[in-house]
Amino acid sequence: MKKENIHTTNYIDTFIEVAEDTKVIFGTKPLSKTSKKTIAEMQYKMLVNNPYKFTSDDVLFQIFADRNDLTKAE
Repeated sequence: MKKENIHTTNYIDTFIEVAEDTKVIFGTKPLSKTSKKTIAEMQYKMLVNNPYKFTSDDVLFQIFADRNDLTKAE
């Protein structure tokens, strides 16, 4: 039986740090540009309200589902 390759965007046991040459002192909330929320705004809201709850795959799929009006059954 052939093993299926599964793609994931999740990082496991990985420390992600800020680049050494950055001039930024702190992060900021994504700015609204129009009345329709951007993907960055949707991701920020999902993550800031639920720290350490979701994987990267969870966030990307949920935003995809919301933007495409998918139902839970779909």
